[in-house]
This record gives sequence, C-alpha cells and structure tokens, in this order.
Amino acid sequence: MTTELRLRNQSQQLYVRALSQAWRNNVQLYEPSVWLLRDPDSEEKMLRDADIAHVVGYRRHLIAGRKWNLTPKNDAAPNADLSVGIGTALLESLKHFTQARYQLARAFFSGARFGRIHGVSKVLTLGDGKPRTWWMPIRIEDMDKRMYRIVPKTDGDVIQAHWERWDVAKQEFIVESQLDAVQTIKHIYQDDQGTLGYGRALREAVGWWWYAKEHVFQESLQAVERFAQGILQAKVDGARDGATGLPNSELIESWAAVLEDLRARHVLVYDESDDVSMVDVDGQGWELLKDMREELKNGIFTLVLGANLTTDANNGGSYALAEVQENSTEALVQFDRETLEETLTDDLMGCLWFKNHANLVELGISEEMPRFTITQEKKQDPKERADVANVLHSMGVALSADDLYEQTGFRQPEAGEDIIEGATTPPPIPGGSPFGGFTAKSSDFSFNGQRGVG
Repeated sequence: MTTELRLRNQSQQLYVRALSQAWRNNVQLYEPSVWLLRDPDSEEKMLRDADIAHVVGYRRHLIAGRKWNLTPKNDAAPNADLSVGIGTALLESLKHFTQARYQLARAFFSGARFGRIHGVSKVLTLGDGKPRTWWMPIRIEDMDKRMYRIVPKTDGDVIQAHWERWDVAKQEFIVESQLDAVQTIKHIYQDDQGTLGYGRALREAVGWWWYAKEHVFQESLQAVERFAQGILQAKVDGARDGATGLPNSELIESWAAVLEDLRARHVLVYDESDDVSMVDVDGQGWELLKDMREELKNGIFTLVLGANLTTDANNGGSYALAEVQENSTEALVQFDRETLEETLTDDLMGCLWFKNHANLVELGISEEMPRFTITQEKKQDPKERADVANVLHSMGVALSADDLYEQTGFRQPEAGEDIIEGATTPPPIPGGSPFGGFTAKSSDFSFNGQRGVG
C-alpha cells in the first residue's frame, strides 16, 4: 500500500484531460469503443459467431417479451382507465411491434439502439365517442446506432451538445429538429459519463473472448487434417548435397510435393530404398483445443446470460445450481426489460401524447400519460401449476379459466367438440387431472347439450 501512495497515478489526469479534449473538439463526440476502433465491422463479425448469435438473440427475446400492456400513471386518477384505453387503442395500430422491441433490445450488446416512429392521421371515435383526428403510429423503423452522432458546441465556458442524424439522400449529417426528436426512440444502455452518451456495450467485454475463440477455432480447423490423417514421414536417400553436405532443398521439396499428391490420390509409390511411414498424432492436442473452445463458449454465455450451466442432469449439470443461475439470468433480463419499458414510456408514449395533445386536453387526460410495461413471462411446470390450482380451489379462491388452460398447456374446447366432464370433487392426491375439482356454472357454456368445463 505504501508503494502505491508514493507513486503518482496518472489515471485521473489522463481521463479528465481526454474528456475535456473530446468535448471541446466542436466536431463530434466519438464513441470510445476499443473494438470499433480496431475493426469497424467487429460487432457484425461477433454476431456471425454461432454461439454469440444464439446467446445474444436469446437474451433479446427475453427482454422484448411477447405481451405488453399499459398501466395508469396514477391509479387514483379519475380518468386513469380512459388514458390506458386510448393509449392501448393507438398502440394496437403498430405493425411488427414485437420485432421493433426485439431490435431495441439489442442495446445491451451495442450500447444503444434507435427507432424512428412513423404514423398517419385518422379520424377515430376514441374516449367519448366523438369523432376526432388522431395521429396513430404505424411502424417503428429500426435505425442503426451509427446513423446518429453527438456534436458538442462550445460557447465560452458553457459546453452543450446536440444530436445529428445522417440523411442518406443528402449524404450528410443534419441537426435533429424537435419533430425528429419527438418521433425518435433512443434506447441508451448504461449511459455513464465515460461512454459520452453512446452507452456501455457488452460487446466490449465479449470481444476479447470472441477474439480468442476465433484463433482457437482456426487452429482446430487446421488440426483436423493432422489428427484425422496423421503425419506422413519420409526418409529419402540423397537428401543431402554431396558437395556441400547441406540438405538438398530441391530434392526435399520435390519429394514432399510428390508424396502430398500421392496421398491425395490415396496411393503411395516410392523407391525401395526410401522409408515412408505414417506417424499417428497424439489426441491430447485435440482435447486441449476442445477444452479451450468449451471454456471460451462458457465465458461468453456467462457474460451475456449470467449463467452457463445446463439444467439437464444427464449432461452432468446440477439442477439446484442451474436454478440459482436461472434466477441470475432473470435478474439481468428484468433489469434490461425495465430500462426498455422506461424508454418506450418516455419516447413512444411521449410521442403519442405530444402528437395528440389537443385531443387529450379535450378529454382531460393530457397529464395522465400511462406507463408502458412488458409482461414478465416464465415457463411453468404444468403439473406443478395444476397442483397449486387444486389447492387454491379447495381454499375457495376464484381462478381464471384462461390462466388454467394457458399454464397447464391445454386449450378451451370449441363448439361441437366432444368433451369430458370435470370432476365434481377434488382428486384425492396431488397430480391428478389438471382440472379435477373445477366445475362450470350453467351460465358458462354448453356443447351438444353437455355442460363444458370452465
């Protein structure tokens, strides 16, 4: 400790000086990415790796979710339900909304992701039944992070910055107007000072494992032929020059070319005085490469998902530990999902409330913009959920038939189908019929004169 105290640490001076220089260049703030500096296409190359593409895509699917809904900003507000209903009706006009959320969810890997909201005006009778002209979103155009840049502006001791967007037609960056800003979703991940507004990408950490994995994989491909076919060894007479006593390089090269050609034809022909043999390669080298590939793969999975252990006991995985790691993954995903919810609330819902401000004021809900939420879904064990439902039903708890069907994997019967009547009493032991103990009221439904299970 005393040594560190006596030494001068340059970290602080390097950081603050570099930060001031970045803000005062009056050109743009460049993204401080190690990998984009090394190779502008490094991120795209990483996502072409099978393991990285799989694990990043899996996390994006979990973040984006399948179902969404709006919740009131204030449950006690008198018009809370009205604001939620109007917001939901407007969002339902969005095409490919799930795909748009999936693209925005990539921000954790790229640092930031952008989307441009496109919409149309249409006369609707929302809220009180009165026809009004509403601005409705129809799609969210995915915008690459590289289409935007932050440009600083120095005015004496005051430094400000603004966003600019690349105009493909004009082939230049244009200053983002207020309307552009309103119709743009900017999802920045871990927006700390050191990232200069571009977000902290997990790509920067995954890149080192990807770099090592590329080299190990290349060595593995080169080793396939050596380990599968062995090494051909040839002792050739006259391999040394009689005059100089040095190896006859021309003879060796010609023999190597001949033997390589013969082995490619699966035939070996050589002089009786020569000695040609096959050397079997030890498999330890291949095992080392195999272990390295597996270690690097596990490292990538741990970085992206926070877990790398299989839940299959047959593959040597510990189910208890896998369950703990599943919770770790869920914690990561839940954080990312909540940040995406905040972005969509501020940018997407903010755009709708800005565009339709006059109508919302007339309805008295201009200050009641609802929150956007993504439904947290987790795969349930059908038998476990059926047992829990039986216990709750025996306690007199009212249950939703839709939830029962969905969580147990069955579907509600349709009109005209043959059905099996539900039991009138709970099964004697847990694990019986998933719907044992549930009976339908006479007002629920009936098919072919028989009462259905509700």
